[in-house]
Amino acid sequence: MALLVKKIRGGNYYYSFLSYRVATKPKSFSKYIGSRKPTEKELEKIENIFRIGLIQKLSGKTYSGSLVDKDEIVKSLLFSAAFNKKYQKLTNSKRRKYDIDSMVRFTLTTLTTEEVDVDLTDVTNALVKASGLTLREQISKNMLRAVESIKKPHKLDREYILELHNTIMSTFEQKSPGNFRKKQVYLYKKGSFDSSGDRELKYRPPEHKKVIKLLEKFLRWYNDTDLNPVEKAAIAHYQLYMIHPFLDGNKRICRLIFNKTLFDSKFPLINISINKEAYFDALIRSVETEDPRNFVEFAFKQYYQQIKTFLAG
Repeated sequence: MALLVKKIRGGNYYYSFLSYRVATKPKSFSKYIGSRKPTEKELEKIENIFRIGLIQKLSGKTYSGSLVDKDEIVKSLLFSAAFNKKYQKLTNSKRRKYDIDSMVRFTLTTLTTEEVDVDLTDVTNALVKASGLTLREQISKNMLRAVESIKKPHKLDREYILELHNTIMSTFEQKSPGNFRKKQVYLYKKGSFDSSGDRELKYRPPEHKKVIKLLEKFLRWYNDTDLNPVEKAAIAHYQLYMIHPFLDGNKRICRLIFNKTLFDSKFPLINISINKEAYFDALIRSVETEDPRNFVEFAFKQYYQQIKTFLAG
C-alpha cells in the first residue's frame, strides 16, 4: 500500500494505491482519499476498508483470513480471475482438452503419491473405457469419478465424505470403503533411520470412538467459515488429515476436499501433491507442530505457481 499525491492546480490530492503482480503483469488499484493528508491512524483505517472493498468487488463475498492477510486474499482472487479470463478465451475443444488433461494428471498424481501401482496409460484407458477394465484401470476410473463428483455443487457432509471414500476405495475391500475406521491408526514418515525405514510421527490421530464427533465439528466449521478459498482448502485438508477418519485413503480424500473447496468458489483445480516431497514435508511439519501455517503457505505457493504455468502456456 502506498499514499500517492497528485498536484492539480496547485493543490494536493491524496490517493491510496495498491499494486499486485499477477504472473508477470502488475495489477493496480487506487482510491481517492481527499485533499487533506490523512494521519497514520486514519490511513490505516482507510487502507483496511479499501482492501475489504476490493475483496468484495473481486469475489462478491467478504472473505476473511486467519493465517494470511487481506493482500494475500486479494492476490489469490486476482490469480483466479486471470485464470478464468484466459480459460474462457479458449475454444471449446481446447477447454475440453485442458479439463481432461488436468483431471488425468491429478488422478495419476494423487494415486501414485500414495504408491498405488497405476500409470498414465491406466488412467487414460480408464477415461474412455466403460467395461472390461483391468484392476489398475478400475482404480483409476474410481478416482476420475470422484473428481467429476467434486466439480458439482454439493454440501460437504458426513454422507458425502463417506460416498467419496467408497468411490475411490471400492477396489480395496480390506480397507473398509465407505466406512469410518474402527481401530487406532498411526502416522509414519518414510525413510527414517530405524530398521523398518519408517518413523512414527509425534502426532497420533484420535481414537476411533472420537472420529464422528470430531468430523461433525470439522463439518460445522467448514460450512460456516468465511475464510478465503485457498486458505480454507488448505486448512480443511490439514484438519481432516488430523482426524484421519479412515483406515486408508485419507490423503486422497483430503486432496479431493481441497479441490472441492476451490471448485465451489470457481477456482481452478490445483494438483497439490505434484511435488510429492514438498507436499509431504509441509504436511508433516504442520501435523507434528499441530499448526497449519506451513501447509497453508505451501498451498498458496502451489496455487500461484500452477496458475502462472497455465497463464504462460
